Amino acid sequence: MTYEHISIPEDRVPAAADPTFQHVLEGYKVADELAAAGVGASTFSDWWAYKVEAYDAIPYNAALMTKRGVVVSINSDDAEEATHLNQEAAKSMKFGGLTHDEALKLVTINPAMQLGIDKRVGSIEVGKDADLVIYNHDPLSAYAVVQKTFVDGRVLFDRDKDIAGRAALEKEKNDLIAKEKAAAKKSDEKKGEPSRKPEEKNPVEKPKPPSSDVTAISSNGGAQ
Repeated sequence: MTYEHISIPEDRVPAAADPTFQHVLEGYKVADELAAAGVGASTFSDWWAYKVEAYDAIPYNAALMTKRGVVVSINSDDAEEATHLNQEAAKSMKFGGLTHDEALKLVTINPAMQLGIDKRVGSIEVGKDADLVIYNHDPLSAYAVVQKTFVDGRVLFDRDKDIAGRAALEKEKNDLIAKEKAAAKKSDEKKGEPSRKPEEKNPVEKPKPPSSDVTAISSNGGAQ
């Protein structure tokens, strides 16, 4: 195996990430101290009281820390929840009264700042990576559905094309399954053993106890 050295321009190298507390479910209790120390906080939107660690967690946590000057982001801690972090961020508008833009920053520029990559991503500006998502509604709406996804300016997902191609993918899937079944059947026929479930074996019969006559002979010391 060979490795090729890849040079990365200096302006593409991430800066040192800012210190950030993860989960920090009780960050609202020390929000002033966090802000004064210049550390960030990455927390959940509305997880609380499901274990000892989260006993004092509240859904207002992200908003309270934001209003105290802490750079806050919403994390998922879960692969499924990561698919709708935009809606998780929107909850801070209900729990804490953040503005639309403040809530949107929780999943855009703020986490980019915490990771030290805000010169490349996190906002739509000239010179930044063209990593974009286009929705059919406001990104913070529960009705928002992704229409297109761009990474480095290239379209990696197009909903219209995805829907149009689903029939072909389903046909390809069914054809592959049928082909696999046919190959398995042909293999069984070649062996002369049609595919079937193995026959169940009869349980081993236990020996029967001796008859009453044999017992009587034994107790009398022999036949009379």
